[in-house]
Amino acid sequence: MQNSFKLKLLPILSVVLMTFFWGYNWVVMKQAVQLVGPWEFAFIRNFFGALILLVLLVLMQKSLKIINFKFVFLIGMFQMIGFTVLVLVALVNGGTAKTSVLTFTMPIWANLLALYFLKEKMTNKQILAIAVSLIGLILIFDPVHKNADFNSMLIAISAGFFWGCGVISVKKYNKKYPQVDLLNLTAWQMLLGSLPILIVILAKGIEIYEINPYFWKASLFNIIFCNALAWLLWNYGVKHLKTGEVSTISLLAPVIGSLAAFLELHEALKINEGIGLIMIFSGVLFMILLASREGSK
Repeated sequence: MQNSFKLKLLPILSVVLMTFFWGYNWVVMKQAVQLVGPWEFAFIRNFFGALILLVLLVLMQKSLKIINFKFVFLIGMFQMIGFTVLVLVALVNGGTAKTSVLTFTMPIWANLLALYFLKEKMTNKQILAIAVSLIGLILIFDPVHKNADFNSMLIAISAGFFWGCGVISVKKYNKKYPQVDLLNLTAWQMLLGSLPILIVILAKGIEIYEINPYFWKASLFNIIFCNALAWLLWNYGVKHLKTGEVSTISLLAPVIGSLAAFLELHEALKINEGIGLIMIFSGVLFMILLASREGSK
């Protein structure tokens, strides 16, 4: 029983740690896209993050072989372009807190997709946790009042959908190829996903940007912590946890991002947004408790 609990706890902790990196990174990305284009910044963080992981594979004498190129490329397209690029595009004109939370409609899409593609069943308690988080998201989205950043909000929700597609793809890939090393998968999905981004940059024309010290700090933080390490932690959690568990725990990231935006960027939250954040946080804690209890049985 103790070993079962530990096996459940480590993946949970890996996703929680990832949420702290990604959570604070919302304010970093918001300021970075004011200095450089979203496509360019996405390429920098994905491509160089992938190179770091590939170097680690060599140093650790692990295989560099890609198992099922098309499958890994599809995962890269979902998570590097559908998720990362769209998030950065949404941040150009959208508010940091609202964009971060709307992107995390991902659990909704992931769980709906898991019901069909993975045949995963949800308990009533898991459904309740997701429902509480969903109500919180609706309060923040505020669909009754059309805001100036409505397009940015739609882009953020689209990013959440494609991220959900990425989650399901990683789950199916791990089931089909359980022997594949997570470091290998993470490195190649990032590298392959960054290549179409480079093609888009070249097609639209390379722009010259003024680079300052903050850009270098933001780039290093994204490359090392928010891509190389965070995607490794994320894929580890996706491999060992149910879709509902990993996706709901990840909702901690927009809570952290919203608080960071308030403290660092002085983005004030409306009453409905504050209530929404509390509901999301409650749903996350409920999901963590459910996962921990299941693991301790």
